Amino acid sequence: MLLFGLVLLGSSLGNLLAMAAIMALSMTHGGLGLEDIAQMLQKPETYPHSWWYLMLIQAVSHSFTFLIPSVIYWRWSEQHRVEEFVRRPLPSFLLLGVACLAVLAFMPLNSLIIEWNNSVHLPQGLFRVESWMRRKEQELAIMTQFLTEFKSLPKLLVAMTVMAIIPAIGEEVLFRGIIQRKIFHKIGDMHISIWLTAAIFSATHLQFLGFIPRMLLGAMFGYMYAWSRNLWTPIFAHFVNNAATLLMVYLSNQQLISMNVENPESTISWTGALISLVLTAGLLLNLKIISHRRVAQL
Repeated sequence: MLLFGLVLLGSSLGNLLAMAAIMALSMTHGGLGLEDIAQMLQKPETYPHSWWYLMLIQAVSHSFTFLIPSVIYWRWSEQHRVEEFVRRPLPSFLLLGVACLAVLAFMPLNSLIIEWNNSVHLPQGLFRVESWMRRKEQELAIMTQFLTEFKSLPKLLVAMTVMAIIPAIGEEVLFRGIIQRKIFHKIGDMHISIWLTAAIFSATHLQFLGFIPRMLLGAMFGYMYAWSRNLWTPIFAHFVNNAATLLMVYLSNQQLISMNVENPESTISWTGALISLVLTAGLLLNLKIISHRRVAQL
């Protein structure tokens, strides 16, 4: 309950701080009020500098929702020092390399799962619920498309920081470093704790039509953490997953690749998905073996 309260408080405080920062920064060109910011969230293309403001909102709100509450909980509830995590030795380059390859190998299969998840329909009695879910998905898709329509290198670097580095650290610290560990200590079953945490991880993103693929990603990060016993492993894997997508978006915007980034699932065949599954399974098995050997040597 304490952790949940800290997350809610942090989320509210983060949004308030982000809006205050935008109002202060926008003073040089007329100034934006709360009503203007609300309108900007609905129609960002109609406001100058809105891309930068939205990235600021993402960075501040995400940090205050995930990372800062986790650090406070670590320090005051579990009596751990942040230095214990920061100074923890990084996993071996071999382990990180295998984790990176596993994430990349999983992308084709996950694209097919995304396509399937989008086609799933709820029972007729839940038609209104499904309509609301799809409407929310469309709103998020419009915002995501706006934020990823960048062609300059500075914007790519900002996007990498806000949409890859900050989420990778904040979400993995909260979900794998605290929630998964706490559930495991309660029930003593590694697999249940990993999958339950992955379901919570996916649900908090409020993207219902992507629930299954995001849960599978969360489970992959969970096993990486459980096997390696090092939180830097899923943090790195999470970063690779987000950064690879952003890089493909950037290359597509620069017309350097012809891949349809908005609908990558349309280019994935069942054969490609099967190869992706085999490669991912093999790489995860190797990651488990490497991790166990490393732990045995300690």
